[in-house]
Amino acid sequence: MDVSIVWWLLVTAGIALVIAEVFIGAFIVMWFGLGAVVAGLLTFFVPGLNAGIQLLLTALLGAVLLYFFRDRCIAGENASQESLHTFSRTTGEIHKAETGAMTVFANGTFWQIGNPEDIPEEKRKPGSTITVAEFRNNKAYVSNSD
Repeated sequence: MDVSIVWWLLVTAGIALVIAEVFIGAFIVMWFGLGAVVAGLLTFFVPGLNAGIQLLLTALLGAVLLYFFRDRCIAGENASQESLHTFSRTTGEIHKAETGAMTVFANGTFWQIGNPEDIPEEKRKPGSTITVAEFRNNKAYVSNSD
């Protein structure tokens, strides 16, 4: 005896997946929901499909729809890419980290100093103000003129 999923159950599950996409926001689940709706409608027109074939159709249709339409439906202008060199030349205050390493407080956060050897000896004590030339790879690089 062949087991079959009722067509309206597949359509209902597909609609539930499409509605769930609103709350998930990944823009992935919706395609499998649409695959379930199409498989359910196909079952309505071709009754007697095996449950395995119905589930396989749902998964394959969802995967194909995801592959071909996801990137086309997401607007490329949703977010602008931010430059890696967001912060420019600024001043900061020297601090000692718990590990003993020198850090600088600049632009609202603490940065590890990438070139501590370029800091003059008189400015190496905590509380001294130094000029940060650039931020690179999560480190602050001080100006050689300090």
